[in-house]
Amino acid sequence: MTETDTSFEEIQPKTRTLKDLVNTPFKKAMFVVQLISYVLIVGSPAIGAYTGNLFDLDAIKTGSVIFGVFIAGEILFYGSLFFLGKELLVMIKGNVKKWFRKNIK
Repeated sequence: MTETDTSFEEIQPKTRTLKDLVNTPFKKAMFVVQLISYVLIVGSPAIGAYTGNLFDLDAIKTGSVIFGVFIAGEILFYGSLFFLGKELLVMIKGNVKKWFRKNIK
């Protein structure tokens, strides 16, 4: 075997797991912030509408609350992404690719 030959293990990408990503208490906290940001982004219409109804706000103010919740989710998302780094994006990208990959038997 020469130096230019590569083994099958070297060609296959390493399987990334969540446990490898959140290996310190700080990264665990940032991952929780990441999950909260997902809830805020996706749930911003429901959260904002509930808050607007709770405080009896008009439509414009309720829309502003929805927008504010969405922006807060985005800020938390990018802030936690900054600390978790590229590994999280690579892990998510790999998992999404698995969903669309054909099963070859």
